[in-house]
This record gives sequence, C-alpha cells and structure tokens, in this order.
Amino acid sequence: MKRVKRNPEKFEVIDLFTALGREHGYKLSVEEDANDFVERIGSSLKASRDNPNLLHGKRVESLFAHVAGGLGNCRLIKQEDSGEIFTDEQDIQAPDYKVILNNGSQYFIEVKNCHFPNIKSPYPFKKDYLRKIENYSDLHDTPLLFAIYFSRQNKWFLLRKESLIEQKNRYVTDFINAMAQNEMSLLGDRTIGTEPKLSIELLADRSQESNVNKKGEASFIIGDVKVYSSDREITDDLEKSVAFYLMRFGTWVESEAEGMFDDDGFLGARFSYEPELPPEEQIFSMIGELSSMISISYGEQTLYEKSVVALDTNLDPEVFAVEIPEGYKGKELPLWQFMMQPNPKFRG
Repeated sequence: MKRVKRNPEKFEVIDLFTALGREHGYKLSVEEDANDFVERIGSSLKASRDNPNLLHGKRVESLFAHVAGGLGNCRLIKQEDSGEIFTDEQDIQAPDYKVILNNGSQYFIEVKNCHFPNIKSPYPFKKDYLRKIENYSDLHDTPLLFAIYFSRQNKWFLLRKESLIEQKNRYVTDFINAMAQNEMSLLGDRTIGTEPKLSIELLADRSQESNVNKKGEASFIIGDVKVYSSDREITDDLEKSVAFYLMRFGTWVESEAEGMFDDDGFLGARFSYEPELPPEEQIFSMIGELSSMISISYGEQTLYEKSVVALDTNLDPEVFAVEIPEGYKGKELPLWQFMMQPNPKFRG
C-alpha cells in the first residue's frame, strides 16, 4: 500500500490561511494579514512542540494508518477528520479515519493513545463525545470502531462501542477487557509464533583483514550473512526476510554477541534471539503481533529516546511491515499464525 501523493506546500498553506482568515478577517492582498498569519503559525507550532501529550497523540494517530496499511487487509485508508463540514445536524464530529477492507467492508475508526502505567486503570470515553462521532457514522450508515494503542505495552486493540463498559457519564475499557474483545484481525493483524531460537551470523570476508583487540572489539568487513532457525540455516529469501524482521522487531531477547573463530582466526559474530520463557508443552513460542512490530519499526523513524522527533514519515506502510502470506507455515522457518477473535461476552 502506498500513499497518494499530494502537494501540501502548494495547497494546504493557503487552506490554512483561509481557515484562520475566517476567524481573524484576513485578506489576501493585505501584507499585515500575511505577517500576522506567519506569526500565529510560529507561535502555534512552538506551543505544540512544547506539548508532549499532543505530540504523542498525533504521532499515534499517524502511526495507525501505517499499521492498518502494513497489515495488508485494507484497500483504502483515508483521513476523515480534515476539511470543512456543512450540516444541519447537531452534535456531530468526524472520526479520524475511514477504511475500506479487501472484502469491501467499510468502517470509521477513531484512534486513541493510552499511556496509563497501570493496565487496570479505566480508559474513558465521555458519552457526549461518543454521541457526536456516532451521529457522524450513523449519517453515513457506516460502523464505528475505536483503535486504542496501549503505548507502554506496545499493543493495539480495535473495539466496538458495545465492548465498552457503560458508566454514568462515560464508557470505559481497560487493557484486559480490550484484549479480550480485540478485533484487530479485521485489519489483518496476526500473532506470530516460531521455533526458538533465531540467529544471524555476520561472517567476515576472509580475503580482507580482520582483528579482535584486547577489549574483545572486532573489526572486520562483512562478506556473508547467514540466518538460522533452531540451528537450521534459512536459505529461502522470503523466510530470511521474515526471520530478520522477527529478530529486529519481535519480543524475543537478544543474547550477547558471540565471536566465532576457527584455526585460521576470526570468522564473524553471531547474534541469537530467544523467548524469556522457553516453551514447555510445544516446540514454538510467540514472538509478537504484527501490529506491534510495525509500531516498533515506525518508532525508529519518529521517536528518539522516547521523545517525538516526527509525527509522520514520507515512507509508505509497506516499509514498516513484512510480507507473511496468510496461512503460510514456512519450510526452513516454521511459522504459526494466530488471528485472535473477540469474546463479546467478556467482562473483566
């Protein structure tokens, strides 16, 4: 999936001038109005940069489009809450996105970022706020879903209003309830399992000089890269790509780099990845959800030391994802794919 190219510098600046002009009486021909516009934009940008809650919320909103696009079950993802709305309806608000799935189903999706430290803390939705978004969805006869990103746990959940817990002036959910009623499978999300351990070997080019100093630091030129699943070498290009992606963005723990030697000297370095708790009753372990892995990959472009450095990127969703065909079981890299289904009767 690729982003449709636009020209924001040409069109969106004049649109913003027009929007602010309605509030402040700007005229295109008045130089003082143009100067006031630039000054207001600068002040607003500075205030936004100093508001971490706003930055994290807007980043997660942009992240969702890349997650949905990278999961592979959407034909179209469109930002819905932009542009002017004219209506004679009362209490109406556009949700963040409209998505069209591969089977033609359409949904409006409102994106939320939850950064609560306690997974039992209720995440609230005020009733008057929900009513506005529902009114908009009802006008379009399109179902409404809520995508909540629990950022501390790096987990995405997709919920219907019916899965929320009603209270006096609000609806709430929490991590456990959201997990039980999660419908991210609609977008193509899957939990991936494979057989431990995964390893990657960076092999030195033996025709070039290499050395290891007294501190154990190796200096060498990489001549070859080999990837292993449970000590089986992976030679298939697709499976090598999948294994590398799982090692980079999955939940398994990286062991300390191991030097490799033979009688002729330094061979290279090996990095291994294993689950914190090895499997006991089956040969595979879960390594994470695709949505969580995409989120980590996207974070490499938009976060630095937990601070937001960019809200979005010019890269397409496919850059942050990996292609694992649905139902693919692997050859040299055995894979288990789970599409979790919601339990609408759950109340934690």
